[in-house]
Amino acid sequence: MKNNKRVFFEGLYGRDSIDFEKGLLYVYPFGVIGKQNNNSVKPHIHHNQFQIFVIIQGESVLLYKGERIPISGRSFITIPRNIEHGFEHHTEMKGWIISLSDLLLEHIIRQEIEVINTVERFQLVKVSPGSYTEVIFHKMLECIEEYHGSQIGRLLMLHYMVGTLIVQLSRIPGGDQQSLILKKDHPSALYFRRFFQLIRQNKTYKKSIEQYAAELNITPGHLHRVCTYVAGQSPKEIIMDYFMGQAQLLLCDFDKSINEIGYSIGFEDPSYFSRIFKKKTGLSPKQFRVKMGLKT
Repeated sequence: MKNNKRVFFEGLYGRDSIDFEKGLLYVYPFGVIGKQNNNSVKPHIHHNQFQIFVIIQGESVLLYKGERIPISGRSFITIPRNIEHGFEHHTEMKGWIISLSDLLLEHIIRQEIEVINTVERFQLVKVSPGSYTEVIFHKMLECIEEYHGSQIGRLLMLHYMVGTLIVQLSRIPGGDQQSLILKKDHPSALYFRRFFQLIRQNKTYKKSIEQYAAELNITPGHLHRVCTYVAGQSPKEIIMDYFMGQAQLLLCDFDKSINEIGYSIGFEDPSYFSRIFKKKTGLSPKQFRVKMGLKT
């Protein structure tokens, strides 16, 4: 199981980072990155974001699992994290990329666990006039307009609109889905999905890699190969990223102290918790709260 042909980016294609608005989402014009790369966006993977491609106008080819799938406006594509994808543009493209952070998705999932299938579903949907897909398409455009606006309560409204959008995506009637891409998962993807489910069920980062591997009935070495193939990270990095995401959610509740939050996810040493948090986010827990506009 080789990983040398799989390319990972923390940010959008070709970028090492992404500046999520208040840790929530990032919106960027679709087609610009293609122009910068001779209309070719080679297959790549993001392990830290769920992407929605809103295609208003133009013709392109979606590169997915060795297939070349024609796409055109109006349509939208949802791409979960750790899914390899690329594009070859044939005309000028008009549209947007909405990138949703793990922090935002975990918050939505905690409120409504049933939408988890939506953020793990790769789908291409052609928008039909007068259909439910058109309602969703307009909601996407409203979300993009709000993102670029400056009205009072903008971030609160964006959080609400994204939550609504995820629910709407989960309610698309079967007849409205012009093309739902469903293929048999690579065996590693199945192991990875179960591994992540086990992480979600746990309350502390301290559970060992050996324990997780035993629950999956595979060796620790096999689990390491699964994680590096699917996400480009080690199991330990994936576990720590998840719990740092949980820490960010908990830090948004300013009724709890930073030390209490660290203890709740297994960090008995507050200074160690702060060091790991800053290493992962670039901010100390206190600085994170200030950035989010919360009391410290």
